[in-house]
Amino acid sequence: MKKSLAAMTCAIVIACTAASNADELTLSGIKNVKLIDSGSFVVSGLPPFAREETFEFLQRPDGGITLLSATTMTSGSYRVQARYDYDADWNALRGEGRGIYEDEPVRINLRAQPGAVSIRVRGEKTTIDETVSCPDGCFMDMAPSGSPMFVMTRRYDRDKGGMQSFRWAGQDLRQPLTTPDEQQAALRLRREIPVQRTDGTTITILDYEMIERIPTPDGGVFVMEFDLWTDADNRPMGYRINKVGGKPSTSGILGFRKGYEDVRDQVAGDSE
Repeated sequence: MKKSLAAMTCAIVIACTAASNADELTLSGIKNVKLIDSGSFVVSGLPPFAREETFEFLQRPDGGITLLSATTMTSGSYRVQARYDYDADWNALRGEGRGIYEDEPVRINLRAQPGAVSIRVRGEKTTIDETVSCPDGCFMDMAPSGSPMFVMTRRYDRDKGGMQSFRWAGQDLRQPLTTPDEQQAALRLRREIPVQRTDGTTITILDYEMIERIPTPDGGVFVMEFDLWTDADNRPMGYRINKVGGKPSTSGILGFRKGYEDVRDQVAGDSE
């Protein structure tokens, strides 16, 4: 059935509005910031997963941190954006995203509340209002962005070592999926790897194991296993999905920082 002219006009207006909002989000609207780090992840894998994600970590005048992330699929099928605000201790305060559910642009808001994170999604057809329990606070996530994972490495206690768990609350930017209560990711620093680069310099890579546990409606737990890599200054370097539901991942997802392909070739092929 052909769409009416009114419906087509409405769709164009919504798409243009979403693009305008996305531009505003990219600019972030923050004065007097200090750029801490910026870069891009080039994510390889099967065609449905191949993408590039740009990210910026900005320090605000109040000492807190803002993370800006934009993900564009290699196929050009979609582009989504997210912003995350943290306090000076890297506790998540709020998040805002621009996503698209099939052909519907949506706006996503996450807010930290006492003991919880509220999640609000609005689109032309979609309305979601959820609250995720977070007794001791949660990090925030809006898939498919990978950069928020690396906030955990900022909070990881290297002196303590071992597996350290973090609670998460999030909303997908590509489909109406909200994280369940008690979703957790555990992080363990396995080792530090000195890597000689092709220009003769040496960079130290911190090699983390990450295990994500997602409660399922039937009372079970869905488990995903990752590698995370940073440099000695906690700059995100890369990540890889190793296992999904206890089985080797077939997606081939490996994201690594652009410009560090020589490091990727050594580190990604040398994980324990």
